[in-house]
Amino acid sequence: MPSINSNFDWVDTPNPTERAFTITAKEGVSDMIPDFYNNVVLWSDCPQWIKKAEAIPESLQGYTLVNAAKAGYQTRTFTFGKTRTLQERNKPYHVEWELRPKDWPTVLYKLWFVEGAIPNSGADGNGNLVSAPSLLERSKFRRAGVYPTWHKISRYLAERPFPKVQHITPITDTIKFAFDGTKGSYDECLHPDVTFPQISTSSKVVFGAGTTGVEIGGDFIAQFYPATNMTDWEKHVIEDSRYPVGGMYFRQLVEAYPPIDDRETLT
Repeated sequence: MPSINSNFDWVDTPNPTERAFTITAKEGVSDMIPDFYNNVVLWSDCPQWIKKAEAIPESLQGYTLVNAAKAGYQTRTFTFGKTRTLQERNKPYHVEWELRPKDWPTVLYKLWFVEGAIPNSGADGNGNLVSAPSLLERSKFRRAGVYPTWHKISRYLAERPFPKVQHITPITDTIKFAFDGTKGSYDECLHPDVTFPQISTSSKVVFGAGTTGVEIGGDFIAQFYPATNMTDWEKHVIEDSRYPVGGMYFRQLVEAYPPIDDRETLT
């Protein structure tokens, strides 16, 4: 049992049920600090000038060196944290749920057009009367809004930095269409593939207008909006923060779960 004059001490971590420990050692002119940033350094791997400062029980000798700091005249304090497997690092030590408002985007499920009973009629550039079928928009969508949303908050702790993770979050798109007699748009929505053929137009491009430096390409024949990365409300990560705390590494992951709403708007 370490005495009151011991070089050993316990250290709190973000997990209130887990402790790290410190060792304060006398350092000499030629003593080197282990490179624990680029290597995994266990207590058993430490140089003798550190290990001789205190006798450590077998249960702690597998802990990893996570920090070193000046402690006084020719002394340095080393912090050792619990060594984890990859599976243990990926398991949260604490999970809680919080209900709070969150905005959810419009979701376009279906969009189609039907011919109306009354055609569009008018005079062309030569004064001739022309007519074309009228198009009526039909769609099925879920309206955007702010809804009470359950957020899952998971907290992790590790002795090494957490790896970078690319999360998929909903990226919305804006769809616009225009035909003779009808036009519309769905702003900032999630949607499947959407195509608009160039019908009821003269197909003559007005040069010198728009993004003149970009080729029109296939958009001359049809406008195509590829599906967004999500096509409905889905669970997704809205926060993944990680930062060092006393040499250990803390991570908080927040996931939003879609509100239960099976209603669709039909027009």
